Amino acid sequence: MNPSVQDRLDSCVRALEHVVLPALPETASLAREQVMLVMGQVQIIRAQLDATPAFEQEEAADLAAMAQAMCDLAGEEADALRSLLAAPDQNIPRDHTAQLQDGIDALLQEYEGNGGVPSDISAVVCEHGAIRAQKDRAWFAAMGFDAGFAA
Repeated sequence: MNPSVQDRLDSCVRALEHVVLPALPETASLAREQVMLVMGQVQIIRAQLDATPAFEQEEAADLAAMAQAMCDLAGEEADALRSLLAAPDQNIPRDHTAQLQDGIDALLQEYEGNGGVPSDISAVVCEHGAIRAQKDRAWFAAMGFDAGFAA
């Protein structure tokens, strides 16, 4: 029987905390700091593990909605992005998000190379960014990284 992902992550933290960290000399402050940062990140991953698939799916859906809104406003310069949106999505959400990000970036770079991004396209990007920023801040609120938001 294989150990669960949570058990394996816990094992990593224990190894870092009880074997690696004590083996480092007190003078290796950077190495000690990095071990503690890795331990913290593994603990965050463990805490978010069960909710991660839904979060990544929502992120991909939000980005697809932004891409569609951009395509609705754009002309033929958005044909590659339209093709990407029309293709059957057989990727895991994280990969689909990366593809959408690349497609959106290519469109924005094309606009930039041809006189600048139209204001209505910029508005879509800014609106999406504000919505995603709130969701991302909420995702990490429990970790205390963003004290103003967590409060």
